[in-house]
Amino acid sequence: MKIGSYLNRTKDKRIYYYDYGRLPGQRPAIRVLTYTKPKNQTEKNHNKQALELIDVKKSQTIIEQQSIGSAYIPPHKFKGNFLEYYAEYVDKNKTDSNRALQNSFKQFKEFVGRSFVSPVDITENLCKEFRKFLLAKFKGETPQGYYARFKWVLNAATKDKYFQVNPTDEVSAIPNPSATLKKNLEVEDQVEFLGSEQLYDRLFLF
Repeated sequence: MKIGSYLNRTKDKRIYYYDYGRLPGQRPAIRVLTYTKPKNQTEKNHNKQALELIDVKKSQTIIEQQSIGSAYIPPHKFKGNFLEYYAEYVDKNKTDSNRALQNSFKQFKEFVGRSFVSPVDITENLCKEFRKFLLAKFKGETPQGYYARFKWVLNAATKDKYFQVNPTDEVSAIPNPSATLKKNLEVEDQVEFLGSEQLYDRLFLF
């Protein structure tokens, strides 16, 4: 692993990059720079911290390369807050025509009620509780759609080695049948279902 650098046009700053070769795309920027002739203590401190950061990034990149093809995933590749992983997944996979994925994230945040959720907290029981939360709040196929998107996120997280076993594998996405059930029942069955003779009177009022 090599780190290369070059001077900017005014030659007052040095810009650094990863040097993997001379082909296009083999010299990605590290996004770190140093002052060639620091004018004060602030710029000197900046240079020191920038060089330390370059060393850290170099070490992380070496570990990533060495872990390719193995079961080991470098810790710095993980997000400690599962909400950040969820948000990133939504951002990469959302569509303007269907907001179910964004809404599933919104509902999950409301369900957990806190800004930090460790991947360790995502258990099968929590998944069941989230499904129950959706079924209690929404009717018809809406809770099924939101939970299905939640399962997408956990499937991706499992592939990314956040979980050894997908915690939602045995927790299916199901609809809340009450809305469609009422629609398909016969008039007499609706009266019995709702437990109200008043509905019967209203149905035949005209």
